[in-house]
Amino acid sequence: MSPDSIATVSESRNIRFSSELLRDYSLAALANASELVSEALVLHKHGHFARAYFLAVASIEETGKAYLAFDGQGRNLSDSAVASKLKRAMEDHSQKITSAFAAWLVASPNVRESVMPAIDLMINLKHGREPSMYTDIRPDSSTIQIPAAVVREKAAFDCIRLATDCLSYTQAHVAEKTPEPRTRAQDQLFAMKAGQIQKIASTEDFWWYYIEQMESGKKDFAEAVVSYHENYAKPGFLFRKSNENKE
Repeated sequence: MSPDSIATVSESRNIRFSSELLRDYSLAALANASELVSEALVLHKHGHFARAYFLAVASIEETGKAYLAFDGQGRNLSDSAVASKLKRAMEDHSQKITSAFAAWLVASPNVRESVMPAIDLMINLKHGREPSMYTDIRPDSSTIQIPAAVVREKAAFDCIRLATDCLSYTQAHVAEKTPEPRTRAQDQLFAMKAGQIQKIASTEDFWWYYIEQMESGKKDFAEAVVSYHENYAKPGFLFRKSNENKE
């Protein structure tokens, strides 16, 4: 399948993912990420630092998309909720940037020393993408923000180096690993809205529930979140209160 046909499919509202499509999509995204970082180097060499930065960020996003497509092969793609969430993730700038670091994190034995220095850069990427390409009016409404004045030579170079590292780790991950088959609970957790997950994870009652689950030998976090959502959060019950009533 050609990259052109893959792009056409990804733009369709009624997209139907398959393992074969996602495999080809992942490889096409990696190839494009490689081209983008090479072009960023050319622009940097000729002093076009803002545009070099922008292309490096674009390369990182393509790398993240490649990882998401690779990882998605292990999911239940016939589940419309899973397919929709995967499609949204591959269209979201922030999600793609975060996913570009996933293979790096998996491969690094010492996350603090090897990856933590890059985390600040990752956060800055999410804020620096637009300013590196477009003019804008600053928040004080009195001055104009110009890309060439925003991105320094070192920032552009650091971004290119980061894009190269993300690409290298993800290429190795895709070449050496096999997409991990996901359980039904893991797919359900993946398809849940971020707000729902955050609300559950910030609820003390959930953690009492999870502790009880672990004590009974059920350590799967995804299963715990999904079952708590269905049995307690969704109907508006509290685990501890229900447990006390049983006693």
